[in-house]
Amino acid sequence: MYQVEWTEYGKDAYAELLDSIMALSLDAAISLDEKIEKLTDSLATFSHICPRSVKIPRYRRCVVTKQISMLYEIRGRMIFVIAVLDNRAEHLLM
Repeated sequence: MYQVEWTEYGKDAYAELLDSIMALSLDAAISLDEKIEKLTDSLATFSHICPRSVKIPRYRRCVVTKQISMLYEIRGRMIFVIAVLDNRAEHLLM
């Protein structure tokens, strides 16, 4: 079993993303939050569930929805959520 932790950047980026989605649709924000929670729960057991990122191979990228991806890194028995990002925007991390 792995322990899943969020980086400060990951927490902040996710909070901003949820705020922007919530401004459009509360239901969409709740749905995304439920998907992220389910994914992080799965990562605790299946750490390699998502493929490596093309740009930064030490990170793994999970496509949560068509528009949203989550990046994480495995370090020993710890999983660090690096960021939750909008796929439609240009990011250095993806």
